[in-house]
Amino acid sequence: MFAGVIMKKHQITICCLLLITLILGNKLQAQSATLEPEPGFTEYASYYISSFDLQTGASNFQLFRFRIQANSYPVFTKIIFNVSMVSPVLGLHSETVIVALETAPIQLHNDIILDNQNLSTNTAQLLDVSGSAVPLSVTINDVIDVAQFEQILSSVMTTGRLAAGHYTFVVELFSGSSENDLSLTDSENITIVVESPTYISLESPGGALADTAMNEIYNTFPFFMWYPQFCSQCDMEIRIAEFKPGIHSSVEDAIEDETMIPFDQTEDWEFLGNVTSFQYPITNALLLAYNKVYVWQIKASLPTTVGVEEIISSINAFKIGDIGGTNPLPTGVNPVIQLLGQAITSDEFNALFGPGGSLEGYVPNGTYSVNGNSADQNAVMTIINQVINQNATITNVSVND
Repeated sequence: MFAGVIMKKHQITICCLLLITLILGNKLQAQSATLEPEPGFTEYASYYISSFDLQTGASNFQLFRFRIQANSYPVFTKIIFNVSMVSPVLGLHSETVIVALETAPIQLHNDIILDNQNLSTNTAQLLDVSGSAVPLSVTINDVIDVAQFEQILSSVMTTGRLAAGHYTFVVELFSGSSENDLSLTDSENITIVVESPTYISLESPGGALADTAMNEIYNTFPFFMWYPQFCSQCDMEIRIAEFKPGIHSSVEDAIEDETMIPFDQTEDWEFLGNVTSFQYPITNALLLAYNKVYVWQIKASLPTTVGVEEIISSINAFKIGDIGGTNPLPTGVNPVIQLLGQAITSDEFNALFGPGGSLEGYVPNGTYSVNGNSADQNAVMTIINQVINQNATITNVSVND
């Protein structure tokens, strides 16, 4: 009987412990809040000072937006927001804190949206998703020193933009069952490259219209290159047109006339994406011809805090000349063979593809391999162009029947 009572007490004790564990487990789980991106951070290429209020820290563009949520409520939270930068143009070669903000602990009864457009030193409250007011108090934990701030401010006032550099934004969320028991439960961060592109330099082919004799190329599928390469957020577009003496009085007249690219004459530009080079294609473009002059231009579109900004390059002109004054390759020759004829000497080409040559009458079937990897015709043409421009060397070529 005594043993049975002890056994029953043990069972009751175990049941109580299990019940307490379940209750505490659910409670602990409920006291953990997280940051859910809606959509999180938003990147731009340039940040204009008109988007910021330097006195209050308020901003009128979307930098970040998160939903703070927990499995159950109420829950106590606080937020720490840090901004730091590296900007060699300002002499800041190591990570330098611009500002570190911290909110006082707040008690949430519902999800709440954390949006940079609703945060400043003047913010006294936020609204949760139910519309209830949540009191908010923000303090500054750290800030850049006065001398460095004056340097940044001078640059900002001169250009109207934040100085070029790497800016790191960190949002940290602390949560717990009470305001005295908070721990880090989630964080989000991003490093944004702030750029200030002001021009596009056309590298090749061509130059000024008056210099086409010096800018002559021998390639009807040229490789176009331009700079800068620092615009990681830019989308590039191109247009190419023929310059017709007697019809066009300037390169501007020519570039606004019928275009070789875009092929569709209802389009002003051919979209390329975030690139700094372009291989003239074998389809969806008018064919370039020998002994003619062409002009080309690039447009860059970059997202900024005040909308999309466009930068348009100058116009380059180039002439496509015949090799040695005569074209050894008749019209209709496969583009790859045509490029090979410009990458090697006429004697070497004729020894391979001319009468009695080992590749006389050869026509590529469209199956290519570069360094053991499958490649398409445009990729092969790009490599041959690099050889022509002395940016690559061919070590071996094999042809399979």
